[in-house]
Amino acid sequence: MRLFGFGKSSKRAQGSIGYFGLEDWWLTAFCDDERQHIQRTFQPLGDSGDSLTSGAISHTRQTAVGLLGALAGWFNGPEDRSIAHKILDKAVELSKDAPALGVHFLYQQMIQTYYKDREKSEYMDKAVGACRKQIALAPHAACAFKAEYSKEPLPEHKGYKQLAIILEKQGRFQDAIELSRQAESQGWAGDWVRRVERCETKLQKA
Repeated sequence: MRLFGFGKSSKRAQGSIGYFGLEDWWLTAFCDDERQHIQRTFQPLGDSGDSLTSGAISHTRQTAVGLLGALAGWFNGPEDRSIAHKILDKAVELSKDAPALGVHFLYQQMIQTYYKDREKSEYMDKAVGACRKQIALAPHAACAFKAEYSKEPLPEHKGYKQLAIILEKQGRFQDAIELSRQAESQGWAGDWVRRVERCETKLQKA
């Protein structure tokens, strides 16, 4: 596998990194060993990590935010999460003008990554923050889902679900109830009725 783009004097990167104008970030955010590890690890269906920096791309429906969100998902192991954090930081930087669904899935990946380190207050706060941002975006994301997949019901909403779990574990049962009812009212899939019933029972016993 050809691993282009490992030194600043190397051939200019093509592939997804080059297409989205991410080469400077690619070369400065990661050391040579990290870039090699990223390309060896990233193996999307029907492709390889080599596609990050080689091969000409003339057009793609994917966005830079979508690429980075998907890429971060390959580095959720304990030894790799520092790489995921760098990727997610860049994705957030680029997300201001990204489509609602792209940002929705970015927040989902952020929640999944940060919550794995929830024993550290910094990352618990980041996970909760990503939940709240995804929830704030939920009405726009729902409209985008319905436009894109008009015959399908809304899927599970990671931000609503994860934050409801956190609130319930913290004993904030009324907050969890209100959040669950909000998610249900918007049409997001989930066991909202059972969660509300369980939290109401716990609230009565508290």
